Amino acid sequence: MATFAVDSSKQQMIGTGVVEPIMEWVEVDGKRRPGENQARHGDTGMPLWAVECVYRTEEWGRASTVSEKVGVGAIHQPNVPPFQPVRFDGLTVSVRVDRRTNQVQCSWSAESIVSADDAKKAAA
Repeated sequence: MATFAVDSSKQQMIGTGVVEPIMEWVEVDGKRRPGENQARHGDTGMPLWAVECVYRTEEWGRASTVSEKVGVGAIHQPNVPPFQPVRFDGLTVSVRVDRRTNQVQCSWSAESIVSADDAKKAAA
């Protein structure tokens, strides 16, 4: 799996307003499934949240819109206004090829969400 840092100010992400807890995976009868406890960031111990975003991408010369969830640690559930730009600190994407389908799979994560006040200061 290859992991790349992404400059959140150059890769515009639009939040959908959907934010949900990321649950720990448990093994039951030899199968993995989401458990009942919220997952936590390995280094900080903060609860992990999935922030749904849409962004524009281009593959083989064809532009499209993609919806992905960005995993981010926060003490409280982030408040992401629907269909507004979202900026992340420490945004990364991990890319791998699914051996079953030969499709590229992306997994997004970030250290934190930049507050609207911080984003305005950075733009000035």
